[in-house]
Amino acid sequence: MDARPDGFVGAIMAIEGIKDAEVILHGPDGCRKNLNILSSKSYPRPKENMNIGVPFYRGSSRIPCTGIISTDYIYGSYDKIESALEFVGRGDSEFIAVVCSPGASLIGDDCNKAISVNKLDSRAISLDASMMSEPLSYGIDHMLADMVRLLAPSDHIMEKNTVNILGLSVLQKDWPTVIEEFTEILSLMGLKVICTLGAGCTIDEVKRSVNAEYDLVLCPEYADETSKLYTEEYGIKEISLGYSPIGFDATDALIRLIEKITGMNGNKALTHVDKYRKRAFFCMNAMRADLKGDTFAIDTDASVAYPLARWMFESLSMVPVSIRLYDSKYGRSEEILREFLKEHDLENTINAELPEFVNMILCDGNTAMLEQASKHCRKGIDIRFPSVANVDFRPSPIFGAKGAMYLLDRIINPM
Repeated sequence: MDARPDGFVGAIMAIEGIKDAEVILHGPDGCRKNLNILSSKSYPRPKENMNIGVPFYRGSSRIPCTGIISTDYIYGSYDKIESALEFVGRGDSEFIAVVCSPGASLIGDDCNKAISVNKLDSRAISLDASMMSEPLSYGIDHMLADMVRLLAPSDHIMEKNTVNILGLSVLQKDWPTVIEEFTEILSLMGLKVICTLGAGCTIDEVKRSVNAEYDLVLCPEYADETSKLYTEEYGIKEISLGYSPIGFDATDALIRLIEKITGMNGNKALTHVDKYRKRAFFCMNAMRADLKGDTFAIDTDASVAYPLARWMFESLSMVPVSIRLYDSKYGRSEEILREFLKEHDLENTINAELPEFVNMILCDGNTAMLEQASKHCRKGIDIRFPSVANVDFRPSPIFGAKGAMYLLDRIINPM
């Protein structure tokens, strides 16, 4: 599986992150194999439709597929997509997204016509063009924005002291724990979450999301378009650091920003973070850990790389040697990262090649495992998907105070 999925995968996973939504893949069966694995890993569902005889699912629990074959590229395959929509449309999914595989996009089947014929215009959308040339974040962000545009009611009433959480997807590390913690933080400030867009929300919550007073953006690359849509069309105020809340100081900074924009008291939320900070201090003293001068490399989004690199450099006295960034249409996080590195004469680490050996590599779980096994690093640390070989039984996020505890556990402990 590609450790850097593209916008095509992102568009599919944006819908797969919604409880009562479904993706129909218009393409060959082989195109959905890795997508099915990624979906099942990121957001496990009850194993329905596992009977090999169920049309379009054919033994898979997720992502029904039209299963086009070689002759369809010559004669067309419109009848297959119409039949798939008719079958899936009879189910209980509140929303259906038709996504064409890169090859199927070239056939030119009229997916919008198939949606209309099946009278699904109010709960189905078609993504006809391949997004393979776009970053993963772009695919997630734009698919969710298109869905909001389709589903949003014509009128809305703002609900005071309510928040949408944006920029979080089921592809982020332990996203359920992230939602749990930030819902608690917001609650301590007198704020209620309406929708966690693309991360375990329902279609009804998506519809209600236009009533929110604020949007809390956790990972800006994944919410650039959606945040603009909510602000420009519905007057919802954005709350964003410009980077992700990783480490205690960044989480504190986000709470203070929420306090400033909403006018709500953040003292209880800051106490929540301080509780974990004190435990971390206690544990580090017990370990007598000395990481000063140890080298590290990061491979992730810029909005994650900046606070993570800053935290490890300033709080743990570790030194970055390579910070490789995922492509993104959102550039502010990278600007902030470059400014920080330039201040410390470390700007040459951006997108630098990995040295033969580095103390720690923080990247996707699969690569982390391989780099450690091949002795290219002392420790590989899982901070993002895909992590097919690992299951998080204990809380293992990277955002928020609980994320800081996970990262410290992996950085400091030898086992």
